[in-house]
Amino acid sequence: MQIAGRFTVALHLFVCFDTFKGEYKLTGKFLADNVNVNPAVIRRLSQQLKAAGLIRVTRRERWL
Repeated sequence: MQIAGRFTVALHLFVCFDTFKGEYKLTGKFLADNVNVNPAVIRRLSQQLKAAGLIRVTRRERWL
């Protein structure tokens, strides 16, 4: 993915974070559906944003 494409997706993620915080659980699938990209793109970009110190990523608990 080109830098401009990653920037656009990252910007969209930040808008989703602000818009849906506290209202929905912001999972990779939820974000991918809202941004309309593959969940793998969200995972990769989330790791880059985390490494840059821009976001904090936590794992959700699994319920059996």
